[in-house]
Amino acid sequence: MMRRNFRSRLYSGLLATAMGMAVHTQAGAAQTINLTVVSGYAPVAAWVKVFKEYYVPEVAKRLAKTDAYRIRWNEGFSGTIAKPAGELDAVQKGLADIGMIQTVFHPDKLPLYGVAYATPFVTTDIGLVVRTVNELTDKFPPMKDGWGKYNQVFLTTLGTVDNYQVATSKPIKSLSDFKGMKIGGAGPNLRYLEGLGATGVASNLVEMYNNLKTGVADGWVIWAEAAVNFKVYEVAPYYVVADLGAANSIALSANKDTWAKLPPEVKAALAEVAIGYGAELARYVDKVSAASVEKFVANGGKLVKLTPEQRKQWAAALPNIGKEWADSLEKDGLPARAVLGAYMDTMRKNNQPILRNWDKE
Repeated sequence: MMRRNFRSRLYSGLLATAMGMAVHTQAGAAQTINLTVVSGYAPVAAWVKVFKEYYVPEVAKRLAKTDAYRIRWNEGFSGTIAKPAGELDAVQKGLADIGMIQTVFHPDKLPLYGVAYATPFVTTDIGLVVRTVNELTDKFPPMKDGWGKYNQVFLTTLGTVDNYQVATSKPIKSLSDFKGMKIGGAGPNLRYLEGLGATGVASNLVEMYNNLKTGVADGWVIWAEAAVNFKVYEVAPYYVVADLGAANSIALSANKDTWAKLPPEVKAALAEVAIGYGAELARYVDKVSAASVEKFVANGGKLVKLTPEQRKQWAAALPNIGKEWADSLEKDGLPARAVLGAYMDTMRKNNQPILRNWDKE
């Protein structure tokens, strides 16, 4: 009888211990948070590639320190949720929680983020551009506050354009050869063609190849990494090296309603890693830039290098698009002149190869 009681107590104790362990394990299990990220572009695009290969694992690494939360990512890439330029609207409406927003396509909604586009022939340091625009966002409240109008929280500036050049379907021997040509681009960078007699065609990278192939455009304002990834050498094999400069064209943002519901630890991880993501993307673009030019040539492309005199001639032929950009936004009550001045001051302090001091002319 005593033996049975002992066995009974032992069994009950073991059962209680097991149940206690089960409850502990269940209570201590990481909470899974589902987040949908959107980009109209496929993973071949650098910003999507680096998001997958850097941002996602880095956020997971941060959260693993406490193992209280894990994120399950739903990837809305390649136009599955939004087409290029539709990401802002998708995040605003809650179709996505995180978005790689093409700020270059929204000069009306996120105007102050176009400062680098309004200042060509200033810098080819994309890392510097990204850091500077992040600093401007912190310094000038209208930049960060502007995201709230579209139900979003700003996380970081992103840039893949290390140095704009022009790929053309026709040979270019002098700047006068651009006269009468139709050159495609994102929109703000089409102003770079003013003074050359070319006509701008506003479009995006997804449409670029077909536009060049069918003659809708005779050339494109583009950078090396994208020119190779989208096989521009097949339809526009002349790569005109003009060194128009670097520009931030993207930003990472979060849906405001989603953000409000996230635990502080998750918010901190997403926000902190976002800054690293911007820096990592800039490093990636810098790393592949020279190799991309080599690949462009290896695939049948031809380099057309402008002389320093031709670059100066091109820069001088432009109206003061920086001042015009700032003046137009000042009419809307935005501190664009101060943003332009602060941006150019940073470039001057960093000894960039500036051909036009857009804020001082």
